Amino acid sequence: MTELSEGHNQREGWVGWWSSKKKQGPSDSIPNEQATNNNNNASNENGSISLQDDDNVSREEENGADQAQGWYSSIVSKIPSIPFVRSRTECFVIDSNARYSQLNDPQAEYLEVEAKEGIVRRSTSWCWYEDLTEITAESSTWGDRPGVLSVYDTGSAHCPLPLPHYPISSSHPGYHVYIKNSLILPSDSPLETLHEQSLLSKMATEVKNYYNFPNEKHLYLKKITSGLLTGKKVVVISLMGTLPEKYEKFSLGGQRSAHYLATKLALSLQREAPSKILSLSFQCPLDNKDLLVVFQECVELLKNWEHVLHDADAIFVESVYHAVPLSILLTKHILERHEYFHLRPSIPVGILAIESPLQGYRFWDHSVDSSNSSEQDYYKIQQAREKQLFQGASKIEREILSKVRNYRKLDSEESKLLQKNLNWLLINWNSFRLNLFGKLFDNFMTASQKLAIDYTHPKIFRNLWCDGRYMGIDTRLPEELQLPDAHIKTPEYEHSLLVPANRRFEITLMNNILLALNLGNTNFVPIFKLISPFFISRSFNENTISPNLRKTTQQELKVWTQEMEARYKVLSTPEATSDELPEEVSSVHKFLQFSHYQNVKNPGVMTLYCEIYDDDCVYKTFIENTIKTRSLLNKKRLILLDDHSAPQSILNTVNQYDLVWRFHECLSDYMKLRNLPRQVYPPSLFLVISLDRWCWKPIESAPASFSRDNKEALIRLKQLWESYQNWNPPTRGLKQLRNILSVLSLYSEASELLQDIERK
Repeated sequence: MTELSEGHNQREGWVGWWSSKKKQGPSDSIPNEQATNNNNNASNENGSISLQDDDNVSREEENGADQAQGWYSSIVSKIPSIPFVRSRTECFVIDSNARYSQLNDPQAEYLEVEAKEGIVRRSTSWCWYEDLTEITAESSTWGDRPGVLSVYDTGSAHCPLPLPHYPISSSHPGYHVYIKNSLILPSDSPLETLHEQSLLSKMATEVKNYYNFPNEKHLYLKKITSGLLTGKKVVVISLMGTLPEKYEKFSLGGQRSAHYLATKLALSLQREAPSKILSLSFQCPLDNKDLLVVFQECVELLKNWEHVLHDADAIFVESVYHAVPLSILLTKHILERHEYFHLRPSIPVGILAIESPLQGYRFWDHSVDSSNSSEQDYYKIQQAREKQLFQGASKIEREILSKVRNYRKLDSEESKLLQKNLNWLLINWNSFRLNLFGKLFDNFMTASQKLAIDYTHPKIFRNLWCDGRYMGIDTRLPEELQLPDAHIKTPEYEHSLLVPANRRFEITLMNNILLALNLGNTNFVPIFKLISPFFISRSFNENTISPNLRKTTQQELKVWTQEMEARYKVLSTPEATSDELPEEVSSVHKFLQFSHYQNVKNPGVMTLYCEIYDDDCVYKTFIENTIKTRSLLNKKRLILLDDHSAPQSILNTVNQYDLVWRFHECLSDYMKLRNLPRQVYPPSLFLVISLDRWCWKPIESAPASFSRDNKEALIRLKQLWESYQNWNPPTRGLKQLRNILSVLSLYSEASELLQDIERK
């Protein structure tokens, strides 16, 4: 495709980089894969849109229309030279049993045009098949690889269409710089939080099960945790649902394509040395069609790829937001017919659910929250925020997407359908795992909602992704970080950074509670629900930031950009055969500054990737949770807690008193926990800079050590008290939480706190 070939011209060594940055301006279209990449700067507000200021919304859209295009909105321009099917006078009838090799040239052309038009219309599901066994780490080549396309309600639905390239080209053909600046709670590997089950524990489990006593609250590690996929056939199924442009920006900030997710997961799977990695990437119109209708479309498309699933040794399914329910339905459909698909009933199957809506959503706006808000005020706020969320959406989109909210009610039709299918997977497939992943710092859904905290089962793993940008670790200003300014010849660098002392408490608190939940201690669900809303802030999404803060940060960005322009306007040109960085940017600090500068000024030349979808540790965690944990000794059903601890207002006095007492009760219960894993403290994140490459922690996760008593629990409570003394968060919600938990400041030493809790 022309866009891809143009991208290659920019990639001829470093010389092409420096020369192209002077010729090429900002890209005029942003695909969905990269819509949220230009945000790794201190302001995070460049070209942002505020939910609270409609005038600003329209003005920003007029000024930045070219850069605000969604993934599909730029596709029409990406399919030149071939007229759309609707303008053709010829009509070709392709038999349902026809094969592509049997078609003549006009029929093949018609099939391709019809399929691409179906993609542009966004009204039907489509699937891209690709063999990712030999995928390389360079993301610039991902769109160049051949595959097979099948679009529902077109000829390709029953006659799959081979293509030399992925059907949608990237509108960022330049350099892709990955900056991993994040932390995963409670750990990025089950090896650090779980252990093998002893023979005595197995015997006790069987006895408890016989007498119907609670048992097996969590999973255990397998005895052998290496080489589990070596020489095996692995199938990756990724699903992504479309969203209206503003809805996507105001809720998720942005998405990636299903193809991108599949490729990232395949790269991580290569560490396990499988013999084959085959992928099926589904893009689905979940914003304008009912879930069950889309599900049937995917089932029909799947008929073309039955042979791909035959004799698979592992299946990994991944999805984002409203595609998560679809992934559960489709996985159940496949496993329920495992004999038809030639699948052994013992193969590991996992679902990665990123930003899942399994417990729906409700809106939090601490800026208009008040201590005496009535029930009527609460519903007015909800209606106003939902109206903003659906700005620009059609009637059918509003009808379909409003159903996502219904997952909050466990007795709703939507939730019951989900529960039924998930329960089947948990009961009938021993090696099934569900891994829920969500961002801790968010503007839309709370951690308890996206992690579906009311869904209880040992085979459900929960992880939180903590963005370093929202913990005061701004890589745009590296001189302010404890980051060595090491000399680098190429953009490859790794370093551990401690979480700043003034933000350590919130990370320690959520880590301790989430660890307890993953170990099956459901008595910590209420406190998790009460605390989660305090991590909501409009400033945690560049598209929803308040107008005043946006104005301030944009001014700061303008000053910084002018300074960088003066510094990096002229760069020396290395030799044509050299792949080393020019001297002016050959240190860690200088390269970070230059990368952010180029990302702002010339995103078509260089784009930064730093979101949850780009973090390879997310996929590493998912893989290890799926294949390295042992199945339960006895089948267990899904349990729904239906806990109502979440408050309507974080400023309500009654809710605050309730939180204080619940927190005290939480500390008392935590003190009694035994056999907790020892984890490194203070917490640190692993900073990685890489160009067009994936990254993995260089040191494999070491097995955790455990003590049979509550010694580790006491150590964690001491660390919690110590970290509170320096806690100074920036957002209104977290400041309010600090004030509510000020009871911790009443103790002069941690030992006094422990004594007080012990007397309870």
